[in-house]
Amino acid sequence: MNNYEQIFVNRLIQDISKWREQQVITTEQLKSGITNMKKNASYIELTQIAETAAMLLNKLDVMDKKEWGEEEWSNFIQPLTFLFYDQTQNITDRKRVLLIDSAEQSMHQMKEALEDNCFEVLLATNTKRAIKSYYDFHPDILFIDACSNEQMAFTILSRIKDRATEAGVIIFIIGNKEDTNLKINAYTHHVTDVIDKPINYELLEALMQNRIHQQDLFRNIVLIDELTKAGNRTLLNTIWKELSNKFHKWQHTFSFALLDLDFFKSINDQYGHAIGDEVLKHFSSIILQYKRTQDYLIRYGGEEFLLVLTDYDQADTKTYVQGLLQTLIETPFILNGKNIDLTFTAGVAEMNETIESLETLVVQADKALYYGKKTGRKQVVEYNELTMEEQGRLSKEKLKIAIVDDDRFIKRLLEDKMAELEIGSFTIEVEGFLDGETFMASDWYKGRDKKILLLDGVLPKLDGLDILQELREKVNEEELGIIMLTGRQKNSDMIRALELGADDYITKPFSLEQLDARIKRLVQRLFIR
Repeated sequence: MNNYEQIFVNRLIQDISKWREQQVITTEQLKSGITNMKKNASYIELTQIAETAAMLLNKLDVMDKKEWGEEEWSNFIQPLTFLFYDQTQNITDRKRVLLIDSAEQSMHQMKEALEDNCFEVLLATNTKRAIKSYYDFHPDILFIDACSNEQMAFTILSRIKDRATEAGVIIFIIGNKEDTNLKINAYTHHVTDVIDKPINYELLEALMQNRIHQQDLFRNIVLIDELTKAGNRTLLNTIWKELSNKFHKWQHTFSFALLDLDFFKSINDQYGHAIGDEVLKHFSSIILQYKRTQDYLIRYGGEEFLLVLTDYDQADTKTYVQGLLQTLIETPFILNGKNIDLTFTAGVAEMNETIESLETLVVQADKALYYGKKTGRKQVVEYNELTMEEQGRLSKEKLKIAIVDDDRFIKRLLEDKMAELEIGSFTIEVEGFLDGETFMASDWYKGRDKKILLLDGVLPKLDGLDILQELREKVNEEELGIIMLTGRQKNSDMIRALELGADDYITKPFSLEQLDARIKRLVQRLFIR
């Protein structure tokens, strides 16, 4: 983007910000703003923007409307905002923030501030969703607003503080400056810092960077996962350097076995995350007890563990891991005198001359694991056993994206943009719907494919919230991510949508690049191990 284009965009953002400060704007204000956009876009040869602005002005000329609410004008100028917002955030290597707040205005303000500073933001409005999001997505940073609901804040803290402390998670409590008792209570619950309201966001950014630096130092020093006593990824990087050097110098072979506990989510759902933690500790203790002394067990993420086997090729590793699987089957987890049977699925891959990075070997093991999950679980699969066709199919898993929006122009524009998306190894399949009734009558949300839904919050007849509620009752959460599209920044519907199970929301007007980034982050979070 050149300097003139940047000035154009900055002025446009200023105009929109002024409109947002008003309850309503007049048609004359709207027409004047779009006219200036058209004129300035023509001067700097932004032809498509100028043409789109002209199209909107023609629409205004035949409309009998005097005043526009925020949702109305933001929807009207949406075709323009798709074209001129420049969003260049990098979606990789972001720190993940879980923001817990039951008040819509403060949640939205904090979410915007964090995303402006390139954090990935997860949202929770109640205790159940907060606990679930913490255990499912392993955030690096927690923000808990105690001003809106202090009891909820400390209930959540009591449930997760031990695990968060072990993992080096940064915990911020947001409270009132004069509330000394809250601060004392917060620090006794292992909180990192208490942030006073009103929040000074410039100071907060500096504080967060300081705490993140400390967190990174902590995680680099500590090599053991406190919960399971397995090694962590820092240890894995050290092991990789040593073993890969030996392989290239002396051809000392080694293999990776990626182990994933079967149906672990159902254990969490049925018995709670605290019991889920005990199951992980039980599983890890068995592997640590029965593995060879020269091998390494790494907690790779959640219920996934990486077993690094020195001097074993792929076939030997498969046989060995099958023995560990049988040992686990014979050693169930006991809860209140009742056996909970455990199994795992494993994918095995062997080091070879074509592999240049740790990630490549893990990906091969992961493909074998994924194949094992798809074909029945409770088994060990070698990567080399997969045919070229199977490897190709695993490399190109289908991702379905649906757009439900009653604006034909926006729907078509989104369809075209989503068809151009490139996300990992997924093959993208896009479909659009103009209303909720047609969407719910379709087969789009059925089947076991991974799915992302872009759902307009305000639709004729069957509302976006009604669709959201019905989908969450019908479709497994692990297979469907939902982003709500809303035209209002201050809207209780956002809180309601999050409570009903929306994964994210984005406020109109937004840029296509911004939407791309949100979708890619959501896919990474939900569907990529």
